[in-house]
Amino acid sequence: MSNQFPITAKSKLGYEPAQVDAFIEMARQQYEHPEGHMLTAARIRETEFDMVKAGYQVEKVDAALDRIEDALADNEIARKIEQRGKFAVDDQLERVTELVRGRLDRPKAKRFSRTKWPSRGYNRKQVDKLCNLILEHLVNNEQLLMAEVRRTVFTAQRGGYAENQVDAFIDRVIEILHNERNR
Repeated sequence: MSNQFPITAKSKLGYEPAQVDAFIEMARQQYEHPEGHMLTAARIRETEFDMVKAGYQVEKVDAALDRIEDALADNEIARKIEQRGKFAVDDQLERVTELVRGRLDRPKAKRFSRTKWPSRGYNRKQVDKLCNLILEHLVNNEQLLMAEVRRTVFTAQRGGYAENQVDAFIDRVIEILHNERNR
């Protein structure tokens, strides 16, 4: 199963191939046996791999992980509808949307905790810009692509937003988009 993704140049960093291969195999088994609950869509989002020279190309692995996450999320939502009814999915969507809106309704530059000087966090203006796109989607039904949210990269800034809070927020937004797609 090795070399299932393109390898970076010897001098460039990429994902550690053995870790990626093991994870992809676990995901494949989860997909084939959904009752096993080895992996969830949320776990896919939380996964990190070590960076090594001559590793797998990050973009290719990330794209594959996105497809796996989408398939698992679709299965999880379908299973929830089957077991508990559409109401359960709609209720979860409403609750998660309410949490996200609570964060979005805060004033710009104050939506998340800031890191203490001299620590770095995510650039506040860049995060707020993404927050504005999300708010437009939730309020005005403006199109918001999952890839837009997943692939947003924020530069580091002293006194920036706490990364763990922003990352958790983005996970909730992805959850909303998955639920909306499966309505």
